Formats: sequence, C-alpha cells, structure tokens
Amino acid sequence: MSDGRALAIDRLRHMIDAASAIEGYTARGRAAFDTDPAIRDAILYQIVVLGEAAKVVAKVDAKLAGALSAVEWSLLARMRDHVAHRYWEADHDIVWATATKDVPEIRKTLSAAIARLG
Repeated sequence: MSDGRALAIDRLRHMIDAASAIEGYTARGRAAFDTDPAIRDAILYQIVVLGEAAKVVAKVDAKLAGALSAVEWSLLARMRDHVAHRYWEADHDIVWATATKDVPEIRKTLSAAIARLG
C-alpha cells in the first residue's frame, strides 16, 4: 500500500469518527442544537474535521476519492472553509440539515469503503 493510500485511509477513519460524533450530538434533537452552544460548537467542529480530512483524501489519493463518487469532496471542503473562515455566517438550518441528512449517508459510504479496503 502506498503512503498516499495509507494516509487517505487514515483520514477516511477520521471522517467516520467525526460523522459518528455528529450523529451523537444530533440525537439530542434540534432544540438542543438551537439552545446549547456546546452542542452547536461540537457539530461545527466536527464539520471542520470532516472537511479537512476530505481535503487530504482528495489530495493524496485522487483515485480513491474518485472511486467514492457518492462523497462530495469539494463540497465538504468548502463547508469546512466556510465554517472556519466565515463562522459568523454559518446558517444554522443548513448546518442542521447537513448534520442530520448528509452526514449519516457520508458515514455509511465511508464505513463500507473502509470495510472493502481492510
């Protein structure tokens, strides 16, 4: 296994961990997200982790990223950049929708990929 592939697989695992954490936070419900800054901050942080890891995967193993076409690598990276650099503009409805609809699908896709890759 190449160094790039090994690094990409490691970052896929980071993405799965971040997605799992997000799912744990969202299980507390939208009201908790809206009223508890710690829950909101935790979800936003994990979105940053997802996006940063996605950037690494796409950079070091484009073939692997291409094989996982269900994952929108550039969209994850852009959301990460938006949260990190324009945090004051983070739309809570978009963050919640991403966390509850997109993130579970990303986790499933990446978990299946890791199972295939070993």
